[in-house]
Amino acid sequence: MCYQIDKNSDKTDMQKKSSLDQNQKKYQSNFIPSSISNDDSYELKKSIVLYVLKQSLLESGETIFEMVNRSLLEKYGCGILDIFEKPEYLSDVLKYVYGGSYHKVVESIKKNLSPFSHESRIKEFVEVLEASS
Repeated sequence: MCYQIDKNSDKTDMQKKSSLDQNQKKYQSNFIPSSISNDDSYELKKSIVLYVLKQSLLESGETIFEMVNRSLLEKYGCGILDIFEKPEYLSDVLKYVYGGSYHKVVESIKKNLSPFSHESRIKEFVEVLEASS
């Protein structure tokens, strides 16, 4: 059985892939719609960070997550839900709880937030965590 090779098929496939890549970038860059209010946008960014933070901490186990939350409460009078506004508190507590493996947790958080790093408030959050290390 013979197949006719279309010289344009590679070009067409590449154009389709390029179009898909552009659509994916467009989707990521528009993840947080500009039509929502500033308060809603802030709350959405906060929710994203808190979700990623919780997932990253739970990778080490629920006990570690609870230790971080308890340490935040004891030392700073706040919990995980308040940490978006004070990432330096989180950084300090992560150093205490994780010791020398602190950098691994920060890298995990950074990696999981990378699809949202174009959002200035999320980017600032990660920068504070990294700067404190």
